[in-house]
Amino acid sequence: MVPILISVMIFCGCISETVEEEISSQPLDNCETGTLVSFEPIVEEDNTQSVIANVRVLNLNSTTETLVFTEPLKGTFSFLQSSCKLNCTHTIFKTDNFTAPLRLDAADFDGDGNNEFIVSDIGILPPSDEKFGKVLILKINNTSIYQESIAIQDVGRVTCAEAADFDSDQDLDLTLCEFGNEGGSVGWIENLGDGNWTRHILESKPGTIEATPVDMDGDGDLDIVAIISQLSEQIVIYWNDGYGNFTSEILFNAETTYFGMSGINIVDLEGDGDQDILFTNGDVLDGDFPEDENVWDYHGLSLLDNLGNGDFEYQRLMAFSGAYDSALFDIDGDYVDEIVVVGFNPGFGHSLDFGNQPNIAWLDYDNGDWNRVFPDNNLEIPLISLEVMDLDGDGLEDLIAANHDLANSSAVSKLISISADITETCLEV
Repeated sequence: MVPILISVMIFCGCISETVEEEISSQPLDNCETGTLVSFEPIVEEDNTQSVIANVRVLNLNSTTETLVFTEPLKGTFSFLQSSCKLNCTHTIFKTDNFTAPLRLDAADFDGDGNNEFIVSDIGILPPSDEKFGKVLILKINNTSIYQESIAIQDVGRVTCAEAADFDSDQDLDLTLCEFGNEGGSVGWIENLGDGNWTRHILESKPGTIEATPVDMDGDGDLDIVAIISQLSEQIVIYWNDGYGNFTSEILFNAETTYFGMSGINIVDLEGDGDQDILFTNGDVLDGDFPEDENVWDYHGLSLLDNLGNGDFEYQRLMAFSGAYDSALFDIDGDYVDEIVVVGFNPGFGHSLDFGNQPNIAWLDYDNGDWNRVFPDNNLEIPLISLEVMDLDGDGLEDLIAANHDLANSSAVSKLISISADITETCLEV
């Protein structure tokens, strides 16, 4: 809100030209900012339930990237065929070897210049300790899968596998998130060559959502940052000595089982050259959130600020019911990225009061503070995953969100592009 400034100047019944110019250059009185969000379809719904688990930008090779998304209920994943803006054409992939793909990564394992796709197959969607999870590596051309291999199978529900060289032997290994149910683990699988792999368990605990390879201490090797839900509700870093030997450290511990860890985003938020950790918590699908508690007091967006030398400072940036994912994106058009967060209310399985907040909001950095911005309207779509990409090659990035309509309550597109219209209305006194 612009501060109210009232000026009244009377000089012999007239105002000089100089004074009049000065008054007209001052801010108008009683200015109010209005913010509306809207969306346009990227990938249309197809008269079936739209339950997208993850949307992500991946590189096909060193020069070409594409947008990919997974649909575990259908046992498929897809990627966009070419640059587009609205109602984009996509190619759907499905084989008998995967059941419920949840997340994709891409990397060049054989050094031919083209990346293979890494499929994290959860195997079974409902909570279970059945060993149906697997990780597959696929060679793909424009329309089909022409070669596939299994890196690991017969493990608990797999939610992530990310490529990185953890042991400095010049080949690519994989992180492994075995979400499981009452049992599970976080670890990595070592590439032994010739299609052979061996598994290393770093910790045996259920609920690992993501395990991201990143050099957090600037020593040149890749550590692993994991977000863990279920019984732990933690952010854990596994420090790598460069040869695949890891030491774990808990960076954040919620100390409650209903904290609802949901998403993680590794970014250099301050532009100081180190990697910070944004994470969201707002999941209620476990069904254990107490009905006499307020989700607003728990759910939200938090930051682990990397101070260097292995030290991190925790900050709760925003209370936000159902917070599920975040992204850096210039949503207000001021040429500076905001932190955008979306919330997911499954619409069933609980009687919790999520309040009347919109399911999207952002933090705008100004004068040393993060200012919370809640738009004046709601998108009315269960959003679960965010990505940023220049979809049509016009030089402007787009904010892309995935529809996760478990309740089958709407006929909205699988993927949407979100924008904000910000207006300022001033009344001159």
